[in-house]
Amino acid sequence: MNMFESVTTQKYFFFILVYAAIFAWTSSSCSEILYYDDFEDGKIDPKYEFKEQKGGWIEKDGIITQTQGTPGDHTYLVLNGEFEDPHTALVMIRVDDWENNEYTRCGLGFRLDSDNGSGYSFLIHSSLDNMEFLNDHRAWKQNDTEPPFGAVKIGTWYWMKAEISDDGLAGKIWEVGEPESKDWLLESPLDFGRLRPSSGQVGLNGGSVIPRYGGLTVVSFDNWMICETADECTPDTVLAIQAAGIAGNLPIVWDTIKDRYLDINNDGQVNILDLVIVASSFGEKGTSNQADVNGDGVVNIQDLVLVVNGIN
Repeated sequence: MNMFESVTTQKYFFFILVYAAIFAWTSSSCSEILYYDDFEDGKIDPKYEFKEQKGGWIEKDGIITQTQGTPGDHTYLVLNGEFEDPHTALVMIRVDDWENNEYTRCGLGFRLDSDNGSGYSFLIHSSLDNMEFLNDHRAWKQNDTEPPFGAVKIGTWYWMKAEISDDGLAGKIWEVGEPESKDWLLESPLDFGRLRPSSGQVGLNGGSVIPRYGGLTVVSFDNWMICETADECTPDTVLAIQAAGIAGNLPIVWDTIKDRYLDINNDGQVNILDLVIVASSFGEKGTSNQADVNGDGVVNIQDLVLVVNGIN
């Protein structure tokens, strides 16, 4: 191949990358990261409430754990973020101890009641090979489904993601380090139990075991994020936040990410020039490459999509 053909091929490949990133961006809605907590400061935020049972929540070593194995029914860490529907939650979850029982469960909660924390939830329930939807104290969806990887393993981290809207509830789970499935594992209209109104409150379900009935749940969480859409709530977004050095818990961080991290050439704005830098570095590896926006060690399509999503 002569030099002219080589340059032409490189330019063609460059434009393919840029158009692919733009297509990936325009195929999803531009949205906001509404809340994020990495639990790194070792202090439980005073905004959090514990309902209906208090449980034994401890924030330590960059995670938060519900340590009481039999906390009572039910035990939520609740955040009143006044989130409008629809919204999506993403969290890392690790089961630390478990005994099968009807009251043994953990996961994500939505539309939680301001009085007792009851709401809709996406849960690991009863056994480690079962996922299910619950309308607390009203009805199970009875949509028992095995995770795509078979069963949750004690001590292993997983991503759990769920979305609430007037159309219904959807959820999925996958092991950290594995690719996210494009499809939801569970989807359902809100037709199980009496309909709950939107409350803007979300939560982490730390168990519901009642001592006299048996069972045990000890569970840890990390990197809890609330977003406007499911497309925004991804592990790549978490990586971008971490790489940007944004610590603690904070609302609406996307503008901060753009200012501190996506403005690669430091000209005060995120624009096509930043996209060009990423595209021209495509495929490069290393831990100190500024074009590696999400900090995963390689400049790839995820970095292009993040920059395109940050263009005003």
